[in-house]
Amino acid sequence: MIYFTLLFIVCTILITYRKRNSLSTRFMFGMIVGWVISFVAYTLYLSKFNYYYNIIHTVFNFSPGTWNYLVLTKFNANMLIRMLNGGILLFTGSLLCFAVSFTRTSKRQANAKIYAVIALLLLIQYAFFDPGLQIALQGMAERLGEPWGERLTLAIHVLERSFRYAGYGMIAVAFGMLLNYYINYPKIRFLKNYALYHILSLIPVVLIHFLLFSWAPKNLVIATYLEGYYNYQQPPIGSYPLTLYVFPYVVFAALTFLVYITFKYNSIEVYHKNQDVQINKSIDTASLGARAFTHAVKNHLLAVRSEAEYLREKHADDSDTAYSLDLMLKSCSAAMESINDAVHKLKSIELNLQPSPLDVPVRQALTRFKQGDPRIQVTVHADAAIPSAYMDTQHMTEAVYNIMENAAESLAGKPDGSVSIHLGLQDSWGMIAITDNGPGMPEEHLDMIFSPFFSTKPSINNWGIGLSYCHKIVTGHDGKISVESKVGQGTTFRIYLPAV
Repeated sequence: MIYFTLLFIVCTILITYRKRNSLSTRFMFGMIVGWVISFVAYTLYLSKFNYYYNIIHTVFNFSPGTWNYLVLTKFNANMLIRMLNGGILLFTGSLLCFAVSFTRTSKRQANAKIYAVIALLLLIQYAFFDPGLQIALQGMAERLGEPWGERLTLAIHVLERSFRYAGYGMIAVAFGMLLNYYINYPKIRFLKNYALYHILSLIPVVLIHFLLFSWAPKNLVIATYLEGYYNYQQPPIGSYPLTLYVFPYVVFAALTFLVYITFKYNSIEVYHKNQDVQINKSIDTASLGARAFTHAVKNHLLAVRSEAEYLREKHADDSDTAYSLDLMLKSCSAAMESINDAVHKLKSIELNLQPSPLDVPVRQALTRFKQGDPRIQVTVHADAAIPSAYMDTQHMTEAVYNIMENAAESLAGKPDGSVSIHLGLQDSWGMIAITDNGPGMPEEHLDMIFSPFFSTKPSINNWGIGLSYCHKIVTGHDGKISVESKVGQGTTFRIYLPAV
């Protein structure tokens, strides 16, 4: 079973986290380091009690030769106890700090104070369980005699239990924060799945650690009447026979569970990446076809416009003919503008990224926005602290403007139409949400909404290019764009950009 345990640790390190520079990742690796330190120190400390071989062999599958070597090696017991307690406290504290950093990314200054409090509590516990301090306290209790010596001994036992229950409390609070974060998370599929994956991947890690070290940290050294001679206590591994027999199967089941969760998460992640790649490929393919297609169409439109202008001059006295020819010329102009707009939006785009608050492109889009129906109400809501992101404000303004125009078109003729824009921070993403109370879209359209030339409003002026352009701009900023819609209830587009 030692091999399954090591494989479990390696898999956790290799596949659980990819963002090596984030604070949450560092706390996760703090958990892994604490797990390894406590596991190694625990095994070496057990080698002091040779009669534990049968137990060790059952749980960890050590060979007799390996175990004999460990037994004969004179390890410093005090150092092993310090390593054991330090690893356990590092694991518990890192778990709680991970939960804080993962669920409160927008409150970094406040989080720093929480980390400091957690670190201080861990240092106090580590100092309290240090063998040197425990020996000193026991000696002081012996010298004080009754009744103060007994009171000091009772206080030591109470503190030991309190610190142990504080560890249980840290684990409970950490999972409580993560579950609350997942339950109250906005209904954005890929971000919600990301949060759920992190929560589920922690369950087997914490479960195995708790099965091994539910009794720790614990004072394992007792002073004797002879100065310099101490009794080292046996860990209560033999007190839980059921745990010993169940533990190997739990490790195997936990490893299987972790691999399954990782596979499911990877398949979800690959799906979203492939979806983005397919949309971008279709945009690039449409761009190549559009250049050849529009060149031919433009030639035909120019010929039609030239003939229409000639006929309008020739039949200037015929009002009905002149009226029809004017309509033809206007249609040609509108078609030419639509072609030029499509080519502009489908062509390769160079982005000039500069740090800018999210409200800049929204305000610029609002100044350009012309409501087709004055009854449409436009409102803007922003968090107290508006996040910033690296962006090309010109292209991002165009993307926001396109979504607002689509919303306004869907509300045409609606007496109580409204468009609501919300600016805020979700996790480490700056968010621009644009919501309308229009007719909405059926679910089968949502997967195609960003594809070039797909539109629910076909017309000579609408080629279904605007949302493809928005997708290209947002993904070019290393962002995400999502859409939620229900028939009869309206539509919400959300733009996510990495906050700085």
